[in-house]
Amino acid sequence: MSDACHPYEPFKCPGDGACISIQYLCDGAPDCLDGYDEDSRLCTAAKRPPVEETSSFLQSLLASHGPNYLEKLFGSKARDALAPLGGVDKVAITLSESQTNEDFRSSTASDEIRLEHLRSVFMAVENGDLGMLKSLGIKDSELGDVKFFLEKLVNTGFLD
Repeated sequence: MSDACHPYEPFKCPGDGACISIQYLCDGAPDCLDGYDEDSRLCTAAKRPPVEETSSFLQSLLASHGPNYLEKLFGSKARDALAPLGGVDKVAITLSESQTNEDFRSSTASDEIRLEHLRSVFMAVENGDLGMLKSLGIKDSELGDVKFFLEKLVNTGFLD
């Protein structure tokens, strides 16, 4: 028997190997023996942009603007292409799986001051306050991309 799941049941439960339909993910009833299909991190990630897209976006910002550009959003721990936070891929995964701003802070061991800063950045995006983003040094030419990216997180409950 093949290890691949049938196209109508493409999600393979990591614990027991059972294949389930995507519609059964995060539906409130566990279908995997270990309940993985109802895991809060999985369910949050399912609503967010794909991790690859987030990682690619962060990489493109760093490539265009230098290895310390993301300090404007995430504070001094975002130096050297996010190395102190575990690197771009780790931050992308954490942004995808963190239900809220507070979860993100806990997962990245960021301090409370930076959490307030990050929350204010997200609030500015939610309220359409591009002046706040400009005050961080984000140029007009970058505002659209940064706003689009952050809105995706805000719209999936990151500020809740």
